Amino acid sequence: YYRGAVGALLVYDISKHLTYESAERWLKELYDHADPHIVVMLVGNKTDLAAVRSVPMEDAKDFA
Repeated sequence: YYRGAVGALLVYDISKHLTYESAERWLKELYDHADPHIVVMLVGNKTDLAAVRSVPMEDAKDFA
């Protein structure tokens, strides 16, 4: 549901790369259906699992 949204959080699990890959799809969906000026924030979740991180921080920074 996007109508009237002024912001969105794209949250992925840093220990599951598939969730990070899905963020690209969600971002496209937002830009296709939400207000063109929507503010989007990328959030890497489960940072307590840094020992099993599968998404490098640099990759996430580049995507953001």
